[in-house]
Amino acid sequence: MNVKTNAEMTEQRVQSHACMVYDESRLNCTIGEKEWLRKLTTGKPVEKKEQTAPVKVTAEKENKRPERKDVHGFRDVAGMDELKQLVTEGFINVLNNQECAKAFGITPPSLLFYGPAGCGKTFFAEKIAEEVGINFMKIVPDDLASTLVHGTQEKIGEVFRKAERKAPTLIFFDEFDAMVPQRTNDDHNCQNGEINEFLCMLNNAAEKGIYVMAATNHPERIDKAVLRTGRIDEIIYIDMPDAEARESLFRLALSKLPKEEGIDYLRLADLTQGYNCSDIAYIVKATSRMAFNTSIKDKSRPAASITQHQLEDVIARKAPSVSSKDLRGYERIRAEFSAKDKECKKYTVGFPV
Repeated sequence: MNVKTNAEMTEQRVQSHACMVYDESRLNCTIGEKEWLRKLTTGKPVEKKEQTAPVKVTAEKENKRPERKDVHGFRDVAGMDELKQLVTEGFINVLNNQECAKAFGITPPSLLFYGPAGCGKTFFAEKIAEEVGINFMKIVPDDLASTLVHGTQEKIGEVFRKAERKAPTLIFFDEFDAMVPQRTNDDHNCQNGEINEFLCMLNNAAEKGIYVMAATNHPERIDKAVLRTGRIDEIIYIDMPDAEARESLFRLALSKLPKEEGIDYLRLADLTQGYNCSDIAYIVKATSRMAFNTSIKDKSRPAASITQHQLEDVIARKAPSVSSKDLRGYERIRAEFSAKDKECKKYTVGFPV
């Protein structure tokens, strides 16, 4: 006669009860509890694929680049033909032909764009990333600000670590002079440590798939060590748009707007000598607003179109953002940083030659 122990009888009752109530679809319990019940009723271990599959999917989603719609690259950039060619040959072609570039031992250079405000430096950098199809990170001074001691240093390091994780990545630093100003002799100045961190991160960043571009209106305020080749390889002056570029800007800005036939783009370019890219964008928006308000006054009539007269009227009332005095200052800076540019004007102290 088999006599069961108390432990065996208890286990038999638990298994019997589990068989009666076990139904995963109805149970409101944790995954661990469901696994325990399944093991009691079937005697089989849990299959591992049920645990690992979701993690694999998540990882794949993280590494997959998001699909971007309405990406036009350089097609959205009016003018700047010489700059486009320079960037295409030195940057885009290298990334698009990496095996050949490796044989020649070259990587894309790090670039600093400088010049008058509103000339499209930031916009151009964004379009470079679109043109080559890589990740783009735009960093402004506020992104690195911190109230903690050495907090900014940590943020600088994290920017580059994040870029490396998502490589190839183009990091664009806007208002770069505010992030890496000239260092002082004060050993207790926290900003010195932040610049040192930048120097370390910039060294050979391209070898990690991190491509650096920056923009500033005042390169003379940037610490000289940052501008050394290997950190910032090329310093490029972004000039005010010439007549051809201004004409292209008007054509591009008006291309999708309702306008009258026969807009004289050459005359518009002529009237806006000394205007930068943002000025021209504003002129088109202000004129478009005029046409819009005309259209809503009488909804029974067809929508009004932008006219040549309206455009010229707005130009007459809008002064250029960059003054002639500012431009003379930028030419002096250009004589220092880009002295070999063929368009560069040589200046003596105080007055142009």
